[in-house]
Amino acid sequence: MVKRIIINFPTNLGDAIIGLPVLDRLHSNYPKAKITVIASPGTYDFFVHNTFADQVILFDKSWKLRVKIKFCFCLWGKYDLIADLKNSFLPVALGIGIRTPFIRKFSNKVHIVDKYLSLICKLAPNKICQRSDFTLESAEKDKWDSLGIESAIFIACSSRSNIKQYPYLNLKEVVSSFTNKQKIIVLGQEQDRGFYKDILAQEGVIDLVGKTSARDVFYLLKRHASVLLGVDSSITHMASYLDLPVVCLFGPTSYERSYPRSKDSIVLRKEELDCLPCEMAKCNRGNECMNILPQDVINAIDKILKNAEAK
Repeated sequence: MVKRIIINFPTNLGDAIIGLPVLDRLHSNYPKAKITVIASPGTYDFFVHNTFADQVILFDKSWKLRVKIKFCFCLWGKYDLIADLKNSFLPVALGIGIRTPFIRKFSNKVHIVDKYLSLICKLAPNKICQRSDFTLESAEKDKWDSLGIESAIFIACSSRSNIKQYPYLNLKEVVSSFTNKQKIIVLGQEQDRGFYKDILAQEGVIDLVGKTSARDVFYLLKRHASVLLGVDSSITHMASYLDLPVVCLFGPTSYERSYPRSKDSIVLRKEELDCLPCEMAKCNRGNECMNILPQDVINAIDKILKNAEAK
């Protein structure tokens, strides 16, 4: 009988969010089991407030070997089942018999969600499950509710990788076309402020760049997003997990592996380019793949908004 489950999530926040359906599926299949999540320094705070995670344990890949050995020793024999999304040596190191397979062969065209779920298909055969949630304190909720937003277009077009960002001038044209129709909320980290520039000062734009945690973003999207305009990033993956409409702009990365799976979502990319997806960190072609026409983006957002009105 499975009473104690441990999940080893990816280090990166975006990949960890993509892995949330694994947590949901295991929680549904073993509702009485205690679930422990292994999180990285970048995902720890996010998972601590997850409604399906009973315990969150920090693991830092930069630790010295002796610290990693101590980490494994402390967890030895405490769990009945492990879902290892990193494909590490951890299942053996923790002595867990019920575990995800070590041999993994997937096509590059398989979506990462399907890849992760296939790893637990035999461990958790019941596909019907609820989505987890992330808790906020009352004061935090009050702060966001005080913005007085009913619904808004959310923008998340920055990225740690410069070649995945939507060009500033293109984005400015898109935002300008909607500021008189709906509120626009711009999300990102503090270091993204220079990317958005004067877009943040436009009338009708709410600047939340550098002002939110991942949990805040989850709450805001769930309550107020009519559509998200994003690139291949953690915020887009979050909107997809919430089944919100997304217009996603893909360039150097494979859209087949991480496209938004939510209903009424639209993927835009320059299909005529022969270099896609390159999966490169740098581009010698001027990031041509991300130079998607503003009017195409405007049309996609309009289509989603009109579909929502017709329902």
